[in-house]
Amino acid sequence: MRPWRRRLLVIGLPVLLALFAANHAEHWYRQKHARQREALGASISVRAETGAFAGHKTIGIDETQALPEGPLFLRFATLAQWNFDPKSPSTCPRVIQDLNGREIACIGFMYPLEAGSKLKTFCLLRTTQTCCYGPRPQYSQYLLVEMKEAVKFERLMPVVVRGKFYPEAHPEQGFIYRMEGKSVTPIEGDEPEADPAEAARKAGLPLFDIASLAAVENGTASTVPLALRALDGKRALVGGYLLNRVEGNPPRILVGREWWDGVSQGKPPTIYTAVMVFPVDASEMPPVWKDKGIFSGVLHVETDAAQWSETGIVSLRGATRCASGAGFPAQAGPLLRPAYEVVMLGALLGLALIGKRNGSLDARLFRHAPPTQEERRP
Repeated sequence: MRPWRRRLLVIGLPVLLALFAANHAEHWYRQKHARQREALGASISVRAETGAFAGHKTIGIDETQALPEGPLFLRFATLAQWNFDPKSPSTCPRVIQDLNGREIACIGFMYPLEAGSKLKTFCLLRTTQTCCYGPRPQYSQYLLVEMKEAVKFERLMPVVVRGKFYPEAHPEQGFIYRMEGKSVTPIEGDEPEADPAEAARKAGLPLFDIASLAAVENGTASTVPLALRALDGKRALVGGYLLNRVEGNPPRILVGREWWDGVSQGKPPTIYTAVMVFPVDASEMPPVWKDKGIFSGVLHVETDAAQWSETGIVSLRGATRCASGAGFPAQAGPLLRPAYEVVMLGALLGLALIGKRNGSLDARLFRHAPPTQEERRP
């Protein structure tokens, strides 16, 4: 075997085996965290808020449900036991004092205290009630979180924050609870936002253009154009902003062209700018923190104007939800497929074997070669 081929085998084989080991270790690590996140998401109940917290698409953690197993989970209901008033300060309850300096986890929503898509300082709240036009929460309703490294800001998705907890009353600085954050984990994987057109192409279905409903508004009040009528009974995709949901039987959700917060921000939907979607069952309803979505189903065009207030002009029946990453499938297996590993290993061994065979051939040729001029000299 030639020296360079021998070196290729001696060096290349360990490098390849190390690469394969790292490839499968990365896959195992990714799958492990995906399972943990899935279990975490399944154990956390998130609901739309009603009553005093209604409006502005307010959602909150349902702390009446059991929290995940594992670390010490701190409930906002526990934090609320300290009814702190800066005008007449009170002593922190014993149940909260006992947590001073301990590693805890808390589930909530991020409220940024700085600009940017990544944050080192933020408040963690039980609900999304606080916004630029919402009420300021009580001191006992949020945690000031200080991270060593900046983390991605999740606007609506709940997160689990872990770190050391400190009950410290500093009303002049705006907090009574502080956490030295160590990690922030969203309860759902980080997926690229779906492109409805791309999702339709991947599914081999047409994408219904909600803008086409404007033809009814601009035409005769109760007449549906023939182009819309022709879509009745056709399978299609509908994508847009998730504006309103009804957890009934059957469930339904309004999908619109433009964003609306339910109170004052954005543009209110109408029968000319939105489609009513009827999922096949409650399992096809998107999580309450999702503000965009894509559904596939059968289009129903209502020609009776008297029914438009209930079903809209066009609705989607028997709908199923497309994954948020539709058209961008997540990597399920190792980054380097096993078939490629086999090919790479075979190529390396093939080079080595060819080198060995060529070396043997060279030896045979050398043994039968005629003597050189130097060898013929007496």
